[in-house]
Amino acid sequence: MRKTWAVMKKEFRHMLRDPRSLALVTLGAMLILSIMAYNFSRDIAQVPTVVLDYDRTAHSQAYRDAFRADRFFALSASADNPVQVEDLLRGSLATVGIIIPRGFASDLDVGKAAPVQILVDGSDPNSAAQAVGHARAISARFGLGILKEAMHRQRGQITAMMEPALDVRTQILYNPGTKTVNGMVPGLMGIVLAIPALTTALSIAREKESGTLELLMATPLGRTQLLAGKLVPYVVVGLVDVLLLTAVGRWGFGVPFDGSLLLLLFLSSIFLWANLSIGLLIATAVETQAAAIMLAFMIFVIPPFFLSGLFLPISGMPVWLQSEAYTLPATHFVTIARAIFLKSAGLDMLWENALYLAVVATALGTVATLRFRKRIA
Repeated sequence: MRKTWAVMKKEFRHMLRDPRSLALVTLGAMLILSIMAYNFSRDIAQVPTVVLDYDRTAHSQAYRDAFRADRFFALSASADNPVQVEDLLRGSLATVGIIIPRGFASDLDVGKAAPVQILVDGSDPNSAAQAVGHARAISARFGLGILKEAMHRQRGQITAMMEPALDVRTQILYNPGTKTVNGMVPGLMGIVLAIPALTTALSIAREKESGTLELLMATPLGRTQLLAGKLVPYVVVGLVDVLLLTAVGRWGFGVPFDGSLLLLLFLSSIFLWANLSIGLLIATAVETQAAAIMLAFMIFVIPPFFLSGLFLPISGMPVWLQSEAYTLPATHFVTIARAIFLKSAGLDMLWENALYLAVVATALGTVATLRFRKRIA
């Protein structure tokens, strides 16, 4: 027993001498549990919704208020024409568009079914299906209220107004069949393309751990040249992955590809640089491959998988969690990949996501380069 106790004390001392690994095991486990539990237990809510109200009457305002009162929708914008509605949907700034035509109130007043158009972004099939269901339910309740008011005005007598008060016309854009695979395959590319960065972190950590960096110390290469020589091959391999993944999605799973392949490759290269910069930072922060694997898993796998909008929209998360989600490069790339695949979106609609990735790639790449020393750590 004393021998076992001696070994136990040795292991505890070893763990305490490496506080970063200990923190990863303890605090990391807590973080993973919190993120997973939260995402699996919450409902979709606060879906960004844009309204185009041509009627601008008390009835149309009441219809808008019915959506505003429902927690599922967040009326985040108003539009002046259908083009603005479509631009917001294509740019992923809105998920639902509500168009109320002129004559909405007058149709209701004379007992005629008033038409309303509901446009839904189908690139996130789960949100789209629920949005259609909620919109129809709200419209049905609103229509029932209109019928009750009409009957009350007629002193409870049955009138000719037996048809529904609203004629709700829903249209799911970009993924009309709400096929899960159409939204999932482009989104998963943001997770899969973290592999080159993870490999980079492990490669440098392995060299530090094995002592082979001594060989690099004898070379005349500068720090930037050395890092560029290490990272560029992974960018090239990552771009080959993009082509292969696009081919698998298009011809293996039947996912439509309506956008520009060149734009996808260009934005993917920025995303890869951002991820590689993070991978390099990981390599400079740890001393062993085991610690690099744990930290890379905590950064490249768990948060992007649950917080990037891959399964549930970010809009329904608490503000603090939304802030964390938008710091992840994968969040922006999921939006980019889905928009290019399904919406034929151009750089004019994706420039904000591209700019963020470029800033991350530049800033973290600079920090990682400065931290890296052409010597054994």
